[in-house]
Amino acid sequence: MYDVLVIGAGIAGLAAAHALQAAGLQVLVVEARQRIGGRIWTDTRYGPVECGAEFIHGQRAATWELVRRAGLPTSRWGRDRLFVVGGRILVDHSFGRSVIALYQHICDYRGPELSVAELIEQSAAPPEVKVLVGRWLANIEGADLNRLSATALARERRLSTIGEDNFHIDCGYERLLTPLSVGLRIELGVAVTLVRWDGDQVEVELADGRRLQARYLVVTVPVSLLQAGIPAFEPPLPAEKQVAINAIPMGHVTKLVIWFDRQFWPDFTVLSTDGVIATWWPVLSAHTPTLMGYMGGRQALTVADLGQDEAISVALGELQHLFGVDVRPYYRDGRLVDWSRDPWSRGAYSYSAANTPAARVALAAPLGPIHFAGEATVTGAEIATVHGAFESGRRAARAILLAQR
Repeated sequence: MYDVLVIGAGIAGLAAAHALQAAGLQVLVVEARQRIGGRIWTDTRYGPVECGAEFIHGQRAATWELVRRAGLPTSRWGRDRLFVVGGRILVDHSFGRSVIALYQHICDYRGPELSVAELIEQSAAPPEVKVLVGRWLANIEGADLNRLSATALARERRLSTIGEDNFHIDCGYERLLTPLSVGLRIELGVAVTLVRWDGDQVEVELADGRRLQARYLVVTVPVSLLQAGIPAFEPPLPAEKQVAINAIPMGHVTKLVIWFDRQFWPDFTVLSTDGVIATWWPVLSAHTPTLMGYMGGRQALTVADLGQDEAISVALGELQHLFGVDVRPYYRDGRLVDWSRDPWSRGAYSYSAANTPAARVALAAPLGPIHFAGEATVTGAEIATVHGAFESGRRAARAILLAQR
């Protein structure tokens, strides 16, 4: 029997396992994928490009501890943002100021409960401004704006104390996992199908038929899997836990990476567009000129439904119109990353509907020997972030260590 079993080798699971093993407990991590990292996933075929988590959000994020421990090089991302309407980059700075003003109005909201879609609709801003602000927020939150709570969103912004700058890990986000994973016992390609539990211990049943016992269990699977009954629990989770799980919506993100043999675009940090590809930014860590296309919320599903070949074709057409250059001779390779169809994610990260903040608290609460971690269990400002997931894993580890005293 193990002291602790951890389901999931994303950063939450690795953080929990690392802390527990350091305290002298016998720990096993089981991961359904054939790799660690979960929603941290770096493509290195042409130099580091992030298929999943892209940035360290904030200069005081908890994950800087791992960056410094591993000696990883980082780059600060710029704050300048250009806007594209009808395939043209706008040079009218007053338009950009209008977009930023509406975006900030939503982030500062303090009124009665409203969805972000309702708050945008109430604005007197021009339709083009509303579209770009909606896409900007859908990208950040991965959200359906009709469900995204303006009240919860603004509260999360007010509570955050980690800073507003974003940073790239130049050698790849996956390198952040090394300080946590070294020395851990991790079994890859191992899916948990059933958790049997009582007040004293757990037994997990694996897809390969094996059964493992432990005194404690840390569950770090995405909330979308818990909503789908993966893994199953016997006896079933209490009603209040299941209600909490179902009250946390999972957001959608699709990323489209396009590698080129030559840079044909002028230098920029980020382009927000009203086209099919909602956002573009250059990937400076790649070893060949590379653009990242990014879509969140409903637009993520729209682009994913195109399939990889059609999405790349549409993207090249939009880039050609945008920059006035025949881009196809420079095209090298492309990749569509559809997190919503990933069987072990079924989405990108959670966002907050009206009753989600209370649901996060309920999900994070231990249940006998079972502890829950992951970005969906973050109860403060740092939801849907790598550093939030990292801290949630350490929180679960502390709770287990306290329970042993």
